[in-house]
Amino acid sequence: MRVFLLAPAFLLACTGRTVDSDTSSGVVEREFSDCDPLSYDYCSLPFPSMYYMREDSASPTGYRVHFGATTLPVTHQGVSPNTQYLNELDGFSPFTLLLAQFPNMVLDGVPGHGNIADSTADGSPFVIIDVETGVRQPAWAELDVSNGYVEGKEFLMIRSVYPLANGKRYVVGIRNIKDTSGATIPASDGFAALRDGTATDDWDIEGRRDAYEAIFGTLEQDGWTRSETQLAWDFIVGSKEGITGRATAVRDDMFSRVGTSGPPYTITSIDDGADGTGYNESIFRVVQGTFTAPLYTVDDGPGTFLTRDENGQPYYNGDTTVPFTILVPRTAHDNPRPLPIMQYGHGLLGDQDEVFSGYLGEMANLYGFTIFAVNWTGMKGDDTGDIELMMAQDIGNFAMIPERTHQGFVEFAAAARMMTGDMVNDDAMAFSVDGGSPTPVLDPSHLWYYGNSQGGILGGAYLALNPDIPRGVLGVPGTPYSLLLQRSADFTPFFGLLQNVYPDQRDITFFMSWMQDLWDSGDASGYAAYMNADPLDGVAHQVLVQDAIGDAQVTTLGAQNMARAYGAVQVTDTPYQDIYGVEQVSSPYTGSAIAEYFHNTPDIPFENLPPDAEYDTHEDTRRTFSAQEQLYHFLSTGEVVNYCDGPCDPD
Repeated sequence: MRVFLLAPAFLLACTGRTVDSDTSSGVVEREFSDCDPLSYDYCSLPFPSMYYMREDSASPTGYRVHFGATTLPVTHQGVSPNTQYLNELDGFSPFTLLLAQFPNMVLDGVPGHGNIADSTADGSPFVIIDVETGVRQPAWAELDVSNGYVEGKEFLMIRSVYPLANGKRYVVGIRNIKDTSGATIPASDGFAALRDGTATDDWDIEGRRDAYEAIFGTLEQDGWTRSETQLAWDFIVGSKEGITGRATAVRDDMFSRVGTSGPPYTITSIDDGADGTGYNESIFRVVQGTFTAPLYTVDDGPGTFLTRDENGQPYYNGDTTVPFTILVPRTAHDNPRPLPIMQYGHGLLGDQDEVFSGYLGEMANLYGFTIFAVNWTGMKGDDTGDIELMMAQDIGNFAMIPERTHQGFVEFAAAARMMTGDMVNDDAMAFSVDGGSPTPVLDPSHLWYYGNSQGGILGGAYLALNPDIPRGVLGVPGTPYSLLLQRSADFTPFFGLLQNVYPDQRDITFFMSWMQDLWDSGDASGYAAYMNADPLDGVAHQVLVQDAIGDAQVTTLGAQNMARAYGAVQVTDTPYQDIYGVEQVSSPYTGSAIAEYFHNTPDIPFENLPPDAEYDTHEDTRRTFSAQEQLYHFLSTGEVVNYCDGPCDPD
């Protein structure tokens, strides 16, 4: 079978260069080997690459990911990760982490996150080019200094700041990278052979010459000189269907089953306080119970995957029971009236009990809205043990996290239908005054979403998937996870686990990259373009991103990615900083926006390490009055107002 990775004919025609037929003379055609010979000493680089894809006419992109049995790094015990779920993909992440390596490199003059604009300027040492349009994609780069790196062997990490377009092919070019002595680093032998037309006896090189003529043609059209190129490669981004298709399929099936009335439910407890005068100073009634949701995973519990039919698509697999919590504020009891309904999303591997945080009840009572919550199935406390076990035994089964998160999206959306459906007329959701007729306290025409941390991260996917919620606030969020995790103090224990699993610490950073390809279907990354630029169901969502400078758990760099993807603006007269690609406007503003708080904390760190936890502001934005005022005004009107008097600092 021939396995040429052929570029479109028009690209080959425009290179102005032909390949000497003698170059590959005598080289036997075969399947490409598991390791790309363009790397210096690490099997899987550069990554992601067409080298790890194969043609597939049944795929939306025309390709499938193809990792060999030994492409992914092995553990201390010699175990290779399962490639089944990766090899189902038809492309790589829209926010893919690009990895390359040059021995003893330094990044003098290489654009970082503080000077992103330089990546599209003439002379940039790296480019990401849309092959179809020839347009450079803004990006930034850094050296990997995480996980006990070995000096001189650090990975070069390049990150796009906008989601790359689904199904499109991109060319990456790198030049002028120098070593610690100031000398330009020579290309690897494998890449130099492709670049310079040097004959080899290696089919992994000879079988790609036509494809590489197209790659060099793209770079030359951008003004590059072939001889200066130290490394180049191309890759395809996963299709819209490939990334969002399973989630939308299970969501649509669930909607067809529960309808507008919502799923059947049972109230198991109503708590109006010990003496019937209210649960606490802010909340009068706590209602808890369970509802029945359709199930789309193989098992009804942690460590499972989506069901798959003969076409690889998930199907209904019975039902599951989902606990819920509703908090009804005192103002609903004292002055009964229909109130807006807020769905809350909890933090990392937590549960719905986070809704009992005092500030949420105070906000509900002050502004007048009812709060409800369920657990993030897939990323709740019950999932922790199975996630740790997977990481220790076979990280190739990482797909269990995003696939069980699909079930979590279904349960969240079903809970929202319950709250705007039959629950509206439930006796538990009504109060009477002086013996009069009970007044319902749920207003189904005003359904909002608010999530913090993981609730903000996963909320970036859930909102895009749920046409019932047109407006939401994402607190201290970010995307993609491949950016967030290395800069998060929360992930330190997981890194420690992985360091005990893999002998080469660079393997962990490589995992960060291919992990994102699987995580996209259950992460804000895969849905960033579909929040409002190209909404999945024609419902453009308004989003307010509230982040925190100095956040040691979710870096604000990830929130800025969200802002750019959502077309958000900064509504402030005293910005902490200019955010690349984000317009600054005066208050008020109607539309999506980002607000950055705590400007008097240390600057965003440039290294891929967590900032000093001493200054961690992760929990503070949600408890800051100006942020709460902004949140309520936005959710109730769609208008973003800057309530800070000067810089948005704690005082």
